[in-house]
Amino acid sequence: MPDSRLVVVSNRAPVELVRDGGVVGVRRTVGGLASALDDVMRARGGVWVAWAGTDGAEVLGADVTGLPYPIRAVPLGERDLDQYYGGFANQVLWPLCHMFSTRCRFDPEFWTGYQRVNERFALATAEVARTGDVVWVNDFHCCLVPGRLRAEGVRARIGLFWHIPFPPPSILGICQWRAELLGGLLGADLLGFQTLDDVRRFGDCVRQLLGAPVEEEVAGLRVRVGGRTVRAVALPIGIDARRFAAQAMDPAVRDEGARLRQALGAEVMMIAVDRLDYTKGIVERLRGFERFLERRPDWHRRVCLMQITVPSRFHVPQYRELKREIDETVGRIVGRFTVGARSPLVYAYNAFDHEHLAAHYGAADVALVTPLRDGMNLVAKEYVACHPAGDGVLVLSEFAGAAHDLEEAVLVNPYEADSVADAIETAVEMPDAERRHRMQALVGRVRLHDVGWWTSGFLGLLAAGVQPATASRSPAAGI
Repeated sequence: MPDSRLVVVSNRAPVELVRDGGVVGVRRTVGGLASALDDVMRARGGVWVAWAGTDGAEVLGADVTGLPYPIRAVPLGERDLDQYYGGFANQVLWPLCHMFSTRCRFDPEFWTGYQRVNERFALATAEVARTGDVVWVNDFHCCLVPGRLRAEGVRARIGLFWHIPFPPPSILGICQWRAELLGGLLGADLLGFQTLDDVRRFGDCVRQLLGAPVEEEVAGLRVRVGGRTVRAVALPIGIDARRFAAQAMDPAVRDEGARLRQALGAEVMMIAVDRLDYTKGIVERLRGFERFLERRPDWHRRVCLMQITVPSRFHVPQYRELKREIDETVGRIVGRFTVGARSPLVYAYNAFDHEHLAAHYGAADVALVTPLRDGMNLVAKEYVACHPAGDGVLVLSEFAGAAHDLEEAVLVNPYEADSVADAIETAVEMPDAERRHRMQALVGRVRLHDVGWWTSGFLGLLAAGVQPATASRSPAAGI
């Protein structure tokens, strides 16, 4: 139904209310997902259900947000944020899905908070969804929402996109609430994942942990549950590639990049951009760069790596310890390999807006994108998009979802310092013809599979042959 409304459900809204004394202001949310969904909401119309920095339930209109669609704000207090977001989402699901099971804290209070907040999201969605609407739930923060919507009898097409890696049964099975999580997901009509490997791992979990029948397909699978069919597909998220390219080619942005290169004073500039998180492999990358400098003293004055680390919104002792380790590693490398006043490493611990990032991406000869595990990693695609002329080299972890798309990158095992050093050596010494051949292929694919392709693909699949949900028992009970 092309004129049906879109109801987006996500942990965070595209804007956040900020209170400074008695004054309430609005701040745009930084992130690729918020921008992507904002574009489709503007084009299609509907309602966005999310936490917007408030502890009260309210509908935020254009007079408050400046957006052409309303936001149904889900109230979250400090206890909710601690248990649902800081607790279950970030200390159970995040490490579990990224294969760091020893970092999980299976606290029953976290699970209780997660259930409570997911219930709140589901009820807020049921309040605004109309018959025939399309409900698009996003990510691991809202696993239980599809199942709860179905139990509420919401007559809408329900889809959920899972943005991070999906674990195999041997990992998800560690979690004592595995059946409830899978049952909640199976309340959807369509489940989207970043890679076919993620789809298959989800199918293995459903088959082994729930005993539900799974039918394999070329681009995904189908699960029979409660007398209906749930489809799971691989659909890698894209970026607004043309916007990044336009920013990178803007004269003011190019001038900023030129000034940056002049300040660094290096023949070859490398860049790495990550949020502060143990899954991003920042320390491992720095050790690989250190190994390269040990092996290749002829590059000491010729190369400079700029490591940008964005502070995490979530503060736990593990992250503080990680920052300390990064700081020590940076200090050691700078101390060992600085020649005269020229350092081989520049470290920035702060966030950058899109324009400044585009300047840094465009100025860099090499990007090091080497997470230990990642659902996709949009930094890789952003860097590629900022090199429309075909210059630049992308060094990419084989454990990032982007590696399935960006095959012409220099792929690397981020756990091995020698492997990272080898990849850096390959990148800085790559012949111009090979560099251009690889990057032109990457640019073409990033442009083809952009964010518009992703949103239209997911919504098209959700609309095709999927009937509105009807009231029934929760999926977990019906399996």
